[in-house]
Amino acid sequence: MTSQPAYKQIQSYILRSIDLGIFKPETQIPTELELCAQFNVSRMTVNKAISELSQKGILSRKAGKGTFVASLKHELPVTKAFDIFDEISLSGNKYSGHQLQLKVIAASAEIALQLDVMEGSDIGYCKVLHFENDIPLMLEERYVNHAIVPDFVKQQFGDTETPSGYLQRHFPVSEMEHMIEVALSTKVIAQSLSIKEGSPCLQLSRRTWTGTTLISYVNMVTAGSRYKLKLHSRIDNS
Repeated sequence: MTSQPAYKQIQSYILRSIDLGIFKPETQIPTELELCAQFNVSRMTVNKAISELSQKGILSRKAGKGTFVASLKHELPVTKAFDIFDEISLSGNKYSGHQLQLKVIAASAEIALQLDVMEGSDIGYCKVLHFENDIPLMLEERYVNHAIVPDFVKQQFGDTETPSGYLQRHFPVSEMEHMIEVALSTKVIAQSLSIKEGSPCLQLSRRTWTGTTLISYVNMVTAGSRYKLKLHSRIDNS
């Protein structure tokens, strides 16, 4: 098996350092000369690594000052149904998605409880990896009530369609329930998000209703360094 090109090794080092919090947002990374010495490569190789990460919005070059970690964290709105395609596109960045699984499964006891259906009922299931500027941002696992949304498993989720976008267009959300927690990445999640195993992750679980029918249960996991939560509430003091 061939090893990574030198510039890719440098990029992996920078991304891993960002995810571990060693290189924090808006702080300077080592200079090109320091990286040249650390990896024993030419300045052209280091420049290629940094240029690609800068084009993807991960790093920011400031003339006469150096290279800094860009502010990568997206605001994750928890008081409304959101479509990650819209969130990324509205920020001016490129969305892409990779459908990993899409099928009908039998509801386990846990999923049956979450969707308020009988254990063993048919459930639409999908697993999708979402990217921003070709960087893996979020791993989504979604379960839907197959009796209500039989066409869910007939879709093709990818660069132009997301599970959330499809459901919101055809089954408007009337009610939501969120659960948010911090967890350490498993080996599978770490490989999917290109982070180190054991890195802190943000996990959002959400159930949605259309009318009075519980229609969807989803788990979304992202690297803790790439998202932040946003909660906007109106307080009634009357």
